Amino acid sequence: MRLVTFRDPHGSVRVGRLDEGERVVELAAPTMLDWLRGEGHAPAGRDHALADVRLLAPVPEPPSVRDFFAYEGHVATGWRLRGGEIPEAWYEAPVFYFSNPASIQGPRDPVRRPAHCEWLDFELEIAAVIGEEGEIAGFTLLNDWSARDIQRREMTVGLGPAKGKDFATSIGPWLVTPDELPLEDGRLQLTATASLGDREITSSDAGAMHWSWPQLVAHAARETHLRPGDILGSGTLNAGCLLELNAGGGIDGEPRWLAPGDAVTISAPGLGSLSAPIV
Repeated sequence: MRLVTFRDPHGSVRVGRLDEGERVVELAAPTMLDWLRGEGHAPAGRDHALADVRLLAPVPEPPSVRDFFAYEGHVATGWRLRGGEIPEAWYEAPVFYFSNPASIQGPRDPVRRPAHCEWLDFELEIAAVIGEEGEIAGFTLLNDWSARDIQRREMTVGLGPAKGKDFATSIGPWLVTPDELPLEDGRLQLTATASLGDREITSSDAGAMHWSWPQLVAHAARETHLRPGDILGSGTLNAGCLLELNAGGGIDGEPRWLAPGDAVTISAPGLGSLSAPIV
């Protein structure tokens, strides 16, 4: 099942089920959080052409956002650029930082480059969304935007990223239940891509996670409890950002960062495409 939060032709925000990729069947749940709690799964008796509605972030106001660091290749590149090696602790348990639930963006929502940022980056990720039993209710695409220059300076203090990540996290376009996706050994077996404008600039194997989705969920739930709507990001897929591409020579041999006028699209089979213009 593919689930969406959308604005109908009258301007009201609804929850729906996407049928055959063309019709949005309105559900009784007032919000996606209600649906994730097990409420309002029945159709409400109305449906819309997909072209007549505007898709929003599937979970516009999640209770929390944890972003993990589960792909060894991405982690290794980051440490190499800092002149170090992956710490032993990374192999002992999956690590994450808390992102900002108030900065969630949906499909095609513009992302504003932060003031004083010159090194704006995208991050190609997949996210799991928690349901009523503390299990994964669905997956969606996630773009964890990063102001690399701000992030690099603030992390010299010894804490995790803050304002370098605080300004925007894009998710969408829909939430896909696990039964619709190829899962093997707790990992999604699909290839995700990122494009700049109409040009694909990278692709990555989502199944190359060092830590599996069940391991991420179990670690997030240790000594606390997960709530319906909590978002768990995978961390950047290998070669899934400009930081890594620049380390390998950039695009057409030219390192670059994002600037106003650029548009980034991340995509994966079954999960759709999530686009955003930079302003």
